[in-house]
Amino acid sequence: MKLAYVDACVWISLVEGLTTYQPKIRAALKNLALDNWVLCTSDAVRLEVLIGPLRKKQAPLAMAYRAILETTPVLKTPKSVFTDALSIAESERLKAMDAVHIAIANHYGCGRFVTTDPHFISLSLLTPLWIDLANTDVPEVSIDEPSSADDDPAS
Repeated sequence: MKLAYVDACVWISLVEGLTTYQPKIRAALKNLALDNWVLCTSDAVRLEVLIGPLRKKQAPLAMAYRAILETTPVLKTPKSVFTDALSIAESERLKAMDAVHIAIANHYGCGRFVTTDPHFISLSLLTPLWIDLANTDVPEVSIDEPSSADDDPAS
């Protein structure tokens, strides 16, 4: 089974982002599904996407996220997550929560890390599938081609 870990920023951009982002995100997720990737998430993603709506008492927004999360398999948080995340944060130069996501995805052997966050472009531990929201007119990168810094139009 091919697992693709979907980062919180993908769901946030899909649900709360500009409407111009939605077709590109939906296309990327659909392409993964069509190529037999299983989209998955974690309780770390649940925390990140729900904390804002819950703090702001935005029940409809929280319900929208819960609907997405209910249809997406949740990877259990391994006991070693924080130990693993510490070394990942150091080696990949990531923030703590970003390293937690990578630690969970890596623990389960996820073949793709789906994100809209450009900080993950140069990720070496997992293959990132970066959805570039800065340029919504560019066709999505093939899921069989790893993203790299060379793909970044800004470089």
